[in-house]
Amino acid sequence: MKVKRKKIWIDSFQTYLSLRLALYFALYMITVWAWVVIDRSTAAMVEAHLGPAAVYWSVLSVSVVVLVGLLFIYDIVRFSHRIVGPLYRFRKYLKAIVDGEELALMKLRKDDFLQELKDEFNEVLKVLEERGAVTLKTSAVNEDHKVGVPGPS
Repeated sequence: MKVKRKKIWIDSFQTYLSLRLALYFALYMITVWAWVVIDRSTAAMVEAHLGPAAVYWSVLSVSVVVLVGLLFIYDIVRFSHRIVGPLYRFRKYLKAIVDGEELALMKLRKDDFLQELKDEFNEVLKVLEERGAVTLKTSAVNEDHKVGVPGPS
């Protein structure tokens, strides 16, 4: 029997991501339509002044639209690192636990998502250490020290 979700929004990250994507879409559409309006309203004037060189105006218009799109893609990739980086780190820690490696408490970058999950994960590590299931490095008691499991910067 398949269990249906009762909530549409499970985590605040979904809201943040949805709002960011909606903003990208709106800004991109505004940019495209603004350039279409500017291009159409100035095409005759540009062609009258530049003659055959007016094609450069169209190239400029297309270039601006493409550049804005590329900037959005660049920003979303950087944004995705804030979620994918922590997920990568969690995966590395789980593998280290299975392999019986000595661990330090997990530390994420200041702007990363999943900070609450990291705190809960560290609590689980402390409980597992008390039960003898994992070994935490002695410096792991102070979370200001470096993380024992390597991950992306």
